[in-house]
Amino acid sequence: MVVTQQQKSGTFQVLVGKIDDILQYAIGDPMRYLANWGRLYSLWPVHLETACCVPPDTVILGDNKSISEYEPGNIVTSASGLVAVTQTFQRQYSGYMLEVTGRGMLPIRLTPEHPVLTVARAVKSGKGEYLPGTAWKKAGELVGAPPVRVKGKFVSPTLTHDCLLIPRIKGHLDMTGIPLGPYSTERGLAILKGRRESPPLDFPLTTKTAWLLGIYVAEGWTTKNHDVFFSLGKDETALAAQISRLARSLGYSPQLKERETTLVVRFSSSILARALREWSGHLAENKKIPDFILYHKNRSLLKSFLKGYYKGDGNVTVDRRGPVFDRASTTSKILALQIQLAYARLGYFARVRREPREGTAVIQGRTVRTKDAYSLSLLTSKRKLADFRINSDFIIVPIRRITKLSYSGEVRNLETSDNTYLVSNAVVHNCSVEVGAAAGSRFDIERFGALEAFGSLRACDLIIVMGTVTRKLAPRLKFIYDQMAEPKWVVAMGACSITGGLYFDSYNVLRGIDDIIPVDVYVPGCPPRAEALIQGLVLLQEKIRRMPTISGR
Repeated sequence: MVVTQQQKSGTFQVLVGKIDDILQYAIGDPMRYLANWGRLYSLWPVHLETACCVPPDTVILGDNKSISEYEPGNIVTSASGLVAVTQTFQRQYSGYMLEVTGRGMLPIRLTPEHPVLTVARAVKSGKGEYLPGTAWKKAGELVGAPPVRVKGKFVSPTLTHDCLLIPRIKGHLDMTGIPLGPYSTERGLAILKGRRESPPLDFPLTTKTAWLLGIYVAEGWTTKNHDVFFSLGKDETALAAQISRLARSLGYSPQLKERETTLVVRFSSSILARALREWSGHLAENKKIPDFILYHKNRSLLKSFLKGYYKGDGNVTVDRRGPVFDRASTTSKILALQIQLAYARLGYFARVRREPREGTAVIQGRTVRTKDAYSLSLLTSKRKLADFRINSDFIIVPIRRITKLSYSGEVRNLETSDNTYLVSNAVVHNCSVEVGAAAGSRFDIERFGALEAFGSLRACDLIIVMGTVTRKLAPRLKFIYDQMAEPKWVVAMGACSITGGLYFDSYNVLRGIDDIIPVDVYVPGCPPRAEALIQGLVLLQEKIRRMPTISGR
């Protein structure tokens, strides 16, 4: 029992458990409310702190770092483009993860309750039929389609299964140049002015400069605060000459130098060296596509960038069965995911596959440390059938494999302004984190007289119902509600419990829990913010204050 002081209503008691008539009569004040935030998956309540859903080392595009490094105000890539992170969440989790792998996609690891945006595919013959419409499905309910081997050949299975969606993000940036002033220093500019030199302070965005950036991501590197280098093959003299002409047109003075096995293009510019490190990353494992290229409205800039990248790091291969592929390989996971997303913007599906190589290797007589590589392949020849579908909004990719993995440790989740983000370029939802946020130190719901009940829901005075309630679950929810002692209250939190939410048109989902139990307060949103839940509890407090006590006083 916790005794607290409130100015208007005097001393009141906050209890864990139910309050009987004698205790309520002794208090003489309206009853306080006990919240147990749990999803009712079965007859027994499931304790849920925050439904954080992915491992902390999961790479999220946007600010291009692991999810554990994100903070409110950072930027992530979502189904609609770049959006802001509004909150972050973490907790300890022990159970199992689902590793979901789409064909030609890197695997994603999720807790079973995490919603994923999907399209259903029914296969009777050939490559099957993709059913219209999209649907949110929990990871634990996804159905994969592993290939079946028939007479020595792999064919698609004849069943209905789910597909992941890679969004074809629309560009939103519309700049014609990037200012270089932020990458200069007063001392450096003063020295150049003393030499009567005027360095370029603007980097124009054209198809030619986008191509040059692509070459840099593939073959370039910089020394800290000084020089820009492009390391090419010894026989790539034409490419070196083209790079030199572009650098000269931008106001730089390139030099060519032959080494034992390479041909190096070098020019000095501390300003551009700093800029390239920020735009495109430093060292092979940190390379990335600049945001002003990846998300630019002018897709020709993106096409030119990809041409430049494949000119430096790509090759053309012909499969023994006939198809022709453009292939490339990188040790940067971020770059591999960005290239797949870039091709999706252009209406192509680039496959990504991880190649385990971490360890040591001998290259030209030297022992070097190696890292895992990510191979990219783009089909450039025509095929009659394809195991994916491209429409105006998404690349639809069948799920190849779903694996259960034991997991014990920290998990993370994000809340974003449009409630979605991408994991391995698949669209996932960010729901089920709001109650945990309200209970955390930032909002501290306990200040408002709401505590978690550490027992059965039957020992509570208030049920907060969040998430989808199916017709199979409905009788169990009603059963628990009926066993709660009077007086009791219900809060319907989020669109799923109020109207059925994302699943409202499903045959087995209730369009609101008020069909089976009375609701005192509705907290709308998909998902609602933690502040909305706190406001809902305050409204419930006001409602209870206007009610007579159990004893009739």
